[in-house]
Amino acid sequence: MVTRRTPLTFSQTCTGFIYYKTAVGISPHTIADYKNTFGKVKTFYGDADPVFREISREDMIDLFAWLQSEHVSAPGGCVPRPANPLSPKSIFNIHTNLSSL
Repeated sequence: MVTRRTPLTFSQTCTGFIYYKTAVGISPHTIADYKNTFGKVKTFYGDADPVFREISREDMIDLFAWLQSEHVSAPGGCVPRPANPLSPKSIFNIHTNLSSL
């Protein structure tokens, strides 16, 4: 058994989560959605990479307030489209993905 002496950061936790979900055969589309969600959280934290266990409820409230009021999503795809605020459904999907983590 490996004993971990240093706590996992958010990025390390996400990497392990994606690795596990890929190993058990989760759909590549679901994996891409997880990565998209985790990328938004990383954008919220900027250069900081907090210890995963130290992320508080208040941090999550701040994240979702930021997603609803300040974050603008640049859509992908082959047809250029303007950047838009996230829809309530997208915010709900982010909540679901983070709950899985």
